[in-house]
Amino acid sequence: MKKIMFATVLGVLTSASHAQSSVTLYGDVGGGVRWTNGVKGGSVLGFDNTIIYGNQFGFSGKEDLGGGLKAIFKLEGAFSSGTGAPKTSSTLFSQAAFVGLTGDFGRLTFGRQLNANEDFGILIDPSGGRGASLAIEPGVVFGANYFTLDSRFNNTIKYLGQLGGFRFGASYSPGGVAGDTRAGTNFSGAAMYQWGPALGGVSYQKTWNASANQWAQTFQTGGTLQLGAARLYAGYNDLTVTASTSGKPSRRDKIPDVGVVWAFTPEFQVTAAAYYDMASNLGNVEGAGGHKLTTYAVAEYFLSKKTELYAELDYNGFSGAYRYDPSNIAALGLTRGGRTLTGASIGLMTRF
Repeated sequence: MKKIMFATVLGVLTSASHAQSSVTLYGDVGGGVRWTNGVKGGSVLGFDNTIIYGNQFGFSGKEDLGGGLKAIFKLEGAFSSGTGAPKTSSTLFSQAAFVGLTGDFGRLTFGRQLNANEDFGILIDPSGGRGASLAIEPGVVFGANYFTLDSRFNNTIKYLGQLGGFRFGASYSPGGVAGDTRAGTNFSGAAMYQWGPALGGVSYQKTWNASANQWAQTFQTGGTLQLGAARLYAGYNDLTVTASTSGKPSRRDKIPDVGVVWAFTPEFQVTAAAYYDMASNLGNVEGAGGHKLTTYAVAEYFLSKKTELYAELDYNGFSGAYRYDPSNIAALGLTRGGRTLTGASIGLMTRF
């Protein structure tokens, strides 16, 4: 009898322990066909690795520590559904790898993650920062790590808090270079306010390159407004990049953007956005100015809560020195000196 009672109590305690913690496996997998015109060689028809969201998988978990305090973690990696290869060959969990605590005090996390500036940028971006190509997500240039074009920051310490409708955050990514407190570092902050259907705020970030002889900073402001079935978006970014050589001018970009997400029915929605980048001193070259216009539209038809069909159109226009910008030539395959890049994608995506 004692053995039976002991086994029963042990089973109850084990069940209670399991009930206080959980791990979730999740992901997005999709693919289709993409046509692009304006790349080196003319036009190309190829496989589409879900340009509107990207493919990813991850594990997230939490454990109730009592008193409203929880331990949390997230491990998330991106991959190509066309080849099965990871997005970043040397980084399995390229999208997130952090651990932290959350409670009444807010949320404190440690590891590879988005910084506070990017968190705000995602909220005021029609695609939610999920676009998998510079063709529809130009923010990777001015809103992420300018020197590596990495949308995540390594070794990051981030705090997020909330007081009523007021939300705020701050993050710091130490470079870990002995004797140099600037090399490879990033710090950012954000503050926003939610008032009924409207959200507005500001954010800032500054990043030093690995040699600590050049920095890039971004000021960002914007907001969203829900009007019936449509959510409107508007934002403005101001990017400054100093030269690595003394005496050369700083690069400056002024980038307003607008967008909308319109849910016509529970099964069908359309997302559209435009970004206009007015740049001066590209490449830190005096007088090398240029403009870049990025526009896209996405139609999504949901076959279920987890599976959808999508169709996408995008257009990028370049003028002045932007026609020779190395970042766009490398990321988009743009013909050197090209004026336009047009793309169209169709495909299927499911979530789990």
